[in-house]
Amino acid sequence: MLIPWEMLREDKEESNNLLEKLLEIAAADPLLFGEVVRGILHDDPFIQVQAATMVEKVTCVRPLFLTLYKRLMINEFSAIEQPQVRRVVALLYGRVLWDEWEMKQVVTLLKDWIENDKDKEVRENSINSLQTLDMQNERRQAF
Repeated sequence: MLIPWEMLREDKEESNNLLEKLLEIAAADPLLFGEVVRGILHDDPFIQVQAATMVEKVTCVRPLFLTLYKRLMINEFSAIEQPQVRRVVALLYGRVLWDEWEMKQVVTLLKDWIENDKDKEVRENSINSLQTLDMQNERRQAF
């Protein structure tokens, strides 16, 4: 199923209803979720924000859905410069169980955002993700 992103650009009740339906379906269907994830890389900045927001909402309840997109997150999402999207992406990094190599990449990226990003919310969300990853690491080492 392709997502009708252009319809979601409209500020109408119909597009809001469609957005809510897509969120419900994406939370239940990993294939549709994949289309939403790819929306973060769309050419249109508005669609990128919509997609990032949808991914954030779905992964609040289904964080494991991000597992298939770890490479995409490391290689593509890390290059996103738009602050509204980067704010959300920074949160997503804390929802994934990374292997050792990936964890080093993600920690380096988040530290860079904390030190260099001009957007306060990007820095705060990066700190939150680092704290979450640290707790994951502590639990992993306890076993």
